[in-house]
Amino acid sequence: MLKPKFCKTFEDYVKSVFLPYIDNQLKTCSRVDVVWDEFCEDSLKASTRGKRGKVIRRRIQTESAILGNWESFLRIDDKKTELFTYLDEQLSTFKAADDI
Repeated sequence: MLKPKFCKTFEDYVKSVFLPYIDNQLKTCSRVDVVWDEFCEDSLKASTRGKRGKVIRRRIQTESAILGNWESFLRIDDKKTELFTYLDEQLSTFKAADDI
């Protein structure tokens, strides 16, 4: 996963990290497949994660701040699913630099 580095919001992350990475990949190929991982609810890994406890949910929106440790954030399946949905929405409107 691409780390947010110095990004303060999810919009910053999309514009400064995620979409530039995709655009850069398209310079050396004609197609990029983006694959999101997902854990089944009845898997051992999901069970282990569930035992860690619940945290306060924060909606992922354009202006939402990126808080805390990125790896810890991605350990929570609901947050990860919401992030991937958000990135998918942003990617669906993306125009590669060569297409402009």
